[in-house]
Amino acid sequence: MGIFGLAPLILIFPLIGVLFNGLVGRRFVAYNRQTGEKWSGWFASLMALAAFAIAVTMFFGLRAHEFHAEIVLLFDWINVGDFYVPWAIQVDTLSVTMMLVVTGVGSLIHIYAIGYMHGDPNFSRFFTYLNLFFFFMLILVTGNNYLMLFVGWEGVGLCSFLLIGFWFDRVNEQGEAMNANAARKAFVANRVGDLAMILAMSLTFWTFKSLEFQPVFDSAVEMFESGHMVHFGLFEASLGGVLTAITALFLAGAAGKSAQIPLYVWLPDAMAGPTPVSALIHAATMVTSGIYLIVRSNVLFEIVRESGTVITGLGISSPDLVALTGAATALFAGLIAFTQYDIKKVLAYSTVSQLGFMIAAVGMGAYVAGMFHLITHAFFKALLFLGSGSVIHGMEHGHHHISHGHHDENDTFDPQDMRTMGGLRHKMPTTFAVYLIGSLALAGIVPLAGFWSKDEILAHASTNDGTIFTVVYWLLTIAAFCTAFYMGRQLKMTFFGEPRHEAAEHAHESPPIMTRPLMILAALAVLGGLLNLPYFSQTAYKTASEAHDYGINLALEHWLEHSIESFHLSEEGIIHLPHTPTWVQFDVAIISTILAVLALAAAIYLVYRNRWQSADERDPLQGTPIWWMAVLPFDTLYMKGVIPLFNRLADFLGYTIDWDLWHNFVHERIIRDTFVVFANFASDVLDKQGVDGLVNGAGQAARWLAGGLRLSQTGYARTYALSILLGTVALLAYFLWPVFAG
Repeated sequence: MGIFGLAPLILIFPLIGVLFNGLVGRRFVAYNRQTGEKWSGWFASLMALAAFAIAVTMFFGLRAHEFHAEIVLLFDWINVGDFYVPWAIQVDTLSVTMMLVVTGVGSLIHIYAIGYMHGDPNFSRFFTYLNLFFFFMLILVTGNNYLMLFVGWEGVGLCSFLLIGFWFDRVNEQGEAMNANAARKAFVANRVGDLAMILAMSLTFWTFKSLEFQPVFDSAVEMFESGHMVHFGLFEASLGGVLTAITALFLAGAAGKSAQIPLYVWLPDAMAGPTPVSALIHAATMVTSGIYLIVRSNVLFEIVRESGTVITGLGISSPDLVALTGAATALFAGLIAFTQYDIKKVLAYSTVSQLGFMIAAVGMGAYVAGMFHLITHAFFKALLFLGSGSVIHGMEHGHHHISHGHHDENDTFDPQDMRTMGGLRHKMPTTFAVYLIGSLALAGIVPLAGFWSKDEILAHASTNDGTIFTVVYWLLTIAAFCTAFYMGRQLKMTFFGEPRHEAAEHAHESPPIMTRPLMILAALAVLGGLLNLPYFSQTAYKTASEAHDYGINLALEHWLEHSIESFHLSEEGIIHLPHTPTWVQFDVAIISTILAVLALAAAIYLVYRNRWQSADERDPLQGTPIWWMAVLPFDTLYMKGVIPLFNRLADFLGYTIDWDLWHNFVHERIIRDTFVVFANFASDVLDKQGVDGLVNGAGQAARWLAGGLRLSQTGYARTYALSILLGTVALLAYFLWPVFAG
């Protein structure tokens, strides 16, 4: 086992952080806030950094062991009959990639949060939740089976609920607990996807008699090659049909956790939580769980693609459905982002859109491209969320300055409303610089990280034949244009022009503990494209292949190919993966770059050129068809259609079915009344007349017999002597009668 024996520490360190802040952190802060916050925040951050160190150790351990996957068994978890599930850590290139992203980006966010959460009365509770999230997220990405993955899946959902509702006591103008409602909305929406996950795991175990990744994948390949049928009692189904159901259910689970149509509605509301939460959970880590699930299950998806099995009624395979769902979400969420004024909600819808790019990529079989975009997105989206937190922090301090520290209950100032900002590039130059880098990376401007990862997805869609690939390509291309436009709009509203509120006029730069993590993330957003840099010509690729010297080109692909088994199955001819370009597709790159530049220019210099002179100014897009997206179509559908219908159904089930039918009729009239009748019969008839009758009758008989015998007891000696004489005569007669009679 060697160096891999350290793997369990990646779970132990965050758990120690949870115990420290959960048990004693609050006491430290209460005793001395300044010192206590340092102890609480830095201890949690050091535990996160320690987990990152273990992830780095696993990275070098794999390189030293020729990238061979290692299973570190901690203990036998479930062993009942044929159902065996170990609690084991799988250390391979895919899991280590996720470990590095989660712990690396997460550690920076922990450090940033020390400054951002300064002064919060529940400072230590916040870091308890952050470390707890780390613990469950690492269980999710390190488990060697679907059930262990599901434990982490549910755990991060719980932490999301706790962190979205961290300020649960805050209410809006209508007195509604908006943060608590947002937390509940996220929790319920994710339960829909979780039900699909449970069904998928149940079907997986029925089919393959295991939930461990490798045994499941090996069995799937063996059954596919042999044409094995799956039996369900008297019925049977083809393996392709069963895997179609499993992978479609995985998509439903991913749609919940990774915020895809139609379950994306919870993510924008999740911005109610503190900004570090938005950066960590709802941009860089938890929401990528669905992408990780699909990449981890790549063998199942590719067998479905190879089998040609389609979903009844749709006429497309489940991988095609994944790709179309992601592409549609990318465009849909991008259009909604045009209409948002909240700086974090723009980024929230952007996150939904970029997750759509990743989902589309893995649905098309571009697993490395999907993971590449997952990594680069973690860099620049965490940067943007933390940058927005820096802006909000500056606006809040500016507002605090003009109000002289007095809180006015009638004050409706919103530090997240971009309409009240403007001119912040002069007030917060460091934040502006890093935010500009993050925005350009997200927009796909060369040579920043977002350009390389996004264009790899577009190139994959462009170079493969088929209607699905063509549709996905154009949907994603339009979505990429939308991305650049709404980021140009956000830059213009936030940093350019003149301040439109006194709070913006008095805003100031955030402290170094907040800006330094931003600088590191900005550097990653610039250099992240080197992780999977393509060749610049087919000739260069062929030359490197012949020499077996790839240099830094396609480093991530060569790293992940050891974990993505579909690559090996494709080499063996068992399946046929869609073509993945390994050199720059200049036609795709030029089109996407031109569109990104045009979108940025249109937003900054055309549509919003003379705009935002005042906070109440009308948006130029209002009155155009695109502003219809401001009604949040799916959210409105849920709130106006699904929620009232659900409430009526809940009332019917609660009052009519549960109370009137089950409680009043079944329980009260049938069960209770029948029981009462039987109890009365048992009491009045069986007990009183039966049991008591027998007992009392026996007593009466004994009393009657005793009364008869009592008459013979006179107390006179002559009576007893006469009785003896008569008895003696009777005995003599009995014994002598046979003698005389004979």
